[in-house]
Amino acid sequence: MRGFRAGLLFLYENLRLYREAAAVLMDAGDHAGLIQACERFGDALTGGDPQLWHDALDYFASQPTDCSARVQELLERIEAGGILPPLVVLQILSRNSTFQLSLVKDYVTRQLAADNRQDNSQGGRVGAGFACSSRGVACWSLRADQEEAERLKVEMERTRHQVLRLQSEPVVFQSSRDSQTNAPLELPSVHFLCGHSYNLRTLGDGDVVCPLCAGEHRKAQELRRSNRASAADKDSFFKQLRAAPDGFGLVAEYFGKGLLNNTSVTTAS
Repeated sequence: MRGFRAGLLFLYENLRLYREAAAVLMDAGDHAGLIQACERFGDALTGGDPQLWHDALDYFASQPTDCSARVQELLERIEAGGILPPLVVLQILSRNSTFQLSLVKDYVTRQLAADNRQDNSQGGRVGAGFACSSRGVACWSLRADQEEAERLKVEMERTRHQVLRLQSEPVVFQSSRDSQTNAPLELPSVHFLCGHSYNLRTLGDGDVVCPLCAGEHRKAQELRRSNRASAADKDSFFKQLRAAPDGFGLVAEYFGKGLLNNTSVTTAS
């Protein structure tokens, strides 16, 4: 009632209501006191509440004034104690559009280097050690993403060569057995470019798709139809863009799916 801040802090501390004590300091704009409170009461090993660090970082990230120096100070302590996962830290700081990349560049570089060192010492992939950090720091699956990207590049190149070969070279069918029944091939027989061959009686009436590849073919067709429908729904795209916390990521996702490609291809019959 009297606004006696020192008394409130004393009571909250003795009641072990550390987040309430931190809220008092936030309301008063006592930045130095807030960081000191995190240091005193933010260690779980001594009965404190590590959530104080999260709340303090979120508080500084939401301030209209420049709190870069305080954020840097918090980052040094958070990193030294391994208190918060790097992804959580970056998610909090990304809400402030005025923060510069230089504020977290060194922090991110050190975290990636530390994760790579830990991964090398364990002899496993980064993703496999996601929950194994002794400091509670979540490992980023950077190496796994790079490996997946390389695998996809190889797969795309292989598919591209297959398409070019089908378009420019004759296909020799040498199968002697029905791909579905394993019975000997007899005339009349049907050969598909995927390499599967069938006796005509094995196929259903009007069956123009390889039965063994029909599932994958159907998935590809459904995905293509879905992407075309999504590309045509511009209102939905802009609605998602306005609501997305990471607009660039959403645009990149649409580009990756080919949804922003307006090129239309017509084939002559």
